[in-house]
Amino acid sequence: MFDVALLFIIAFAGGIIAIIGFFVILGRMISEPKKVLQQRIDKLEEEVWKLKNQK
Repeated sequence: MFDVALLFIIAFAGGIIAIIGFFVILGRMISEPKKVLQQRIDKLEEEVWKLKNQK
């Protein structure tokens, strides 16, 4: 009986870890494009600043 309970506890813990891992990966996929877009915006702002100061 103890063996079966131990297996269920291990399976339950593994399931929770898998769900947490899924949400972490999903969160990274959602936030990563924002970082790339922010880098592009920063680069464009720097280029605009350089162009304004050239004249």
